[in-house]
Amino acid sequence: MRTGDLWEEWGEKMTLNFKDIRGEIAGLENRLYFDNAGASFPPPVVNAVIKDHLDLEARVGGYVAQEQKAFELEAVYDSLACLLGGKASNYALTSGAVDAWNRAFYSVTLTAKDNVVITYNEYCSNYIALLHRSQSIGFEIRVAGVDGDGVLDLPAMETLIDANTKLVTASTISSSSGQILDVAAVGALCLKHDVLFLLDACQAIGQVPVDVDEIGCDMMAGTSRKYLRGPRGVGFLYVSDKALKRLTPTMMSNMSAVWSGLETIDVREDARLFEAWERSVALQLGFGAALKYLINLGPEALMAQSCRMAALLREKLTRRNDITVQDQEGPRGAIVTFTKQGEDPEDTKARLAKNNIVVQVGSVVHTRLDLEERGLNSIVRVSTQYYTSEADLDALITAL
Repeated sequence: MRTGDLWEEWGEKMTLNFKDIRGEIAGLENRLYFDNAGASFPPPVVNAVIKDHLDLEARVGGYVAQEQKAFELEAVYDSLACLLGGKASNYALTSGAVDAWNRAFYSVTLTAKDNVVITYNEYCSNYIALLHRSQSIGFEIRVAGVDGDGVLDLPAMETLIDANTKLVTASTISSSSGQILDVAAVGALCLKHDVLFLLDACQAIGQVPVDVDEIGCDMMAGTSRKYLRGPRGVGFLYVSDKALKRLTPTMMSNMSAVWSGLETIDVREDARLFEAWERSVALQLGFGAALKYLINLGPEALMAQSCRMAALLREKLTRRNDITVQDQEGPRGAIVTFTKQGEDPEDTKARLAKNNIVVQVGSVVHTRLDLEERGLNSIVRVSTQYYTSEADLDALITAL
C-alpha cells in the first residue's frame, strides 16, 4: 500500500473536473460537509441504480428482479477484486464492516492458552468483540503501542507474537486520527510467524490505496458508505485462500452450503461461505455502481485529491493559536482531528451545525486505547473527500 503525502505523488496526474463532480451533489448546496469518514454522498448514478431496482421489484417481484440482475450482482465481486486485489472468489458481501469483521473474527478458533495481538488504534466494535470472547474463553489480548516517534512500534509488536498467538488484528486508519499504519509491515510479521492477520480497512478503502496482496492480510473488512461513496447497509469481507482453509464459521446458512443429503451438506470453498442469504439486492447493485464509478474515474487521482484537501486543512489549522491538531505523527490521510481552546468538541460541532457546516466528534468510547492514552476524551473530526474544495476549507476556518 502506498502511503505518505499521496497528493504530491499523484497530484499532477489529475485531469478530473472536480467542480462538475461537486455540482452533481445536492447535499452540498448551501452546506459544507466534512463527515465523509462517517458517510459520503453517493454519486447520482448510485441512487438511480437503487431506485431503478426497487421499481423493478415492484413490477416483477423480488426474486425475479434478482434473477434479471444476476450479471450485475456478480460484477460487484469482480470490481472489489479489481480495486483491492485478490480474486472475486475471495470476497463476501455483508451488511456492513462490523458484520464482516465479526464473521471473520468469530471464525478463528481460540482457546484459553492462546493470545491475540492488536494495535493501539482498534475500533470499539472490534474491541468489544475481543473482550466478549476473551472473557468467555480466557485468551489474552496483547496491545502493540507506539514508539518514540508516535508510530506503531513494530519491533515491540513482534515481541508480543509467540507460539500461542492465533491472530493479529490492525486498523489501517483509526476513526480518531488521520494516521496511516504501516499495515504491510504488520502483514510481513504475520507471514514470518505464520499467524492469521485480520485487517480493519473500513476507513482506508477509497481514502488511500489498499491492495490485499501487497499488505499480506488474510482477512479484511470494509464498508460501502464511507470513501467508496456507496449506500449504507452494505459491507464486504475479503478472505484469502489460506484463511479459508483455517477458519471455522460459527454460523452457516443456505448461502454457506448445499443440503446435499438428508444428513449431509456440501460446504462452499470460497469466501461466500460467510454470506447471509437475505440481503438488499438494490443496495448491493448500488454498491456495485459506486465501485464502477470510482474505478472508471481513476481511484489514485480521487484519493490523492481527498488527502490533498486534508493536508491543506491541517496546514491552515496549525496557523491558529486557538486550535490544536490532534492527528498522530507519520503518514496521514483524509481525516483531520483537532480541539479548539476553551470549547468542548460537541459544542464546536453544534456551533458549526448552526452555520450549515457538518463535522463529527470522535469519542474515547470509540477508540479508547488511543485517545485515553493521549489524555483526550473527545476530538473534532473533519474528513475531506475529493469533492471538498479549498473554499470549503477557508469557510470552515472562518467559522471556527
